[in-house]
Amino acid sequence: MLKTIRARQRHSRLMKVAEHLVREAAVLSSDAATRVTTAQVACLAFARHQMRIDDEEAADYLAAALVERGYSSDHRPAAD
Repeated sequence: MLKTIRARQRHSRLMKVAEHLVREAAVLSSDAATRVTTAQVACLAFARHQMRIDDEEAADYLAAALVERGYSSDHRPAAD
């Protein structure tokens, strides 16, 4: 049960990180949102929550945040 709660909290925090980056980039332009990188997701996750995530996990959360805002599901983040 405790693992489930922690997993949910972790997921929620990482989604908020990715959503924040995409939302802030979209304020500049709709194109800017697709230029958010996995490195930015990983860095902000560490800065806000002391969570270390790898590039693959960051890519998953970034893709989810982009799809949630109506961007293509086949988005590939820009090279870091």
